[in-house]
Amino acid sequence: MTVAFTIAVAGKGGVGKSTLSALLVREMSSRSGKVVLAVDADPNSNLGEKLGVAVERTIGDLREDLLKRSEELAGGGSKHEAVMYHLRLAMVEGREFDLVTMGRSEGRGCYCYINNLLRTYLDDVMDDYPYVVIDNEAGMEHLSRRTCRRMDVLLVVSDATTVGLTTAGRILTLAREMELDIGAAVLIINRVRGELPPALRDAVPQGFSSVVLIPHDPAVEELAASGGPLSRLPPDSPAVNAVRGLARELK
Repeated sequence: MTVAFTIAVAGKGGVGKSTLSALLVREMSSRSGKVVLAVDADPNSNLGEKLGVAVERTIGDLREDLLKRSEELAGGGSKHEAVMYHLRLAMVEGREFDLVTMGRSEGRGCYCYINNLLRTYLDDVMDDYPYVVIDNEAGMEHLSRRTCRRMDVLLVVSDATTVGLTTAGRILTLAREMELDIGAAVLIINRVRGELPPALRDAVPQGFSSVVLIPHDPAVEELAASGGPLSRLPPDSPAVNAVRGLARELK
């Protein structure tokens, strides 16, 4: 059985995690010639928008529905099968990628059983793909739930600010304290204009296996403003070229 190469993208809010994730999904699909699994684990879900697909239902929606209908579902294996069937319905399938959108966080009630099934579902489907890219919510809450069993690479994204770099270092420290199964940790400094000034170079946290700079790209900003998918970026886009180089380093 093929074991998927899993890339988790983390960082504080507003640093461009979803943009990086979308560009990575397309690049890994292009490199492998196969369908990549994209997981949008941010409650403020916009990975589908950046990939150019409409998301009609999320795992959060299904989780709420299933909790309300828990007494209607039969026990044992049939209940498990019913939940797994509905989880599959939340996947958007495409030629380059399949997308699972987690959606909003839990409300009131016990979600333990359904969350455990979600972990089982992701474990089951992940190895059907050569690559999995997980766009996480700000911070480490999703990773701390261990919804993803392992990460071959953890990409921690920062903007070109001292605050952002400090936060990136804290996220890496927290990931290690939680003893997450991480192969390599890479620091991504996003939207860099020219060279990093000395003050920012001094602020780069220790502990990352490598540091990758993604240059400022006006075309990315324009698409973000218009809500257009990143597939409209030209092939010589600075951001596309940088992510292409990153993908070569990852595997």
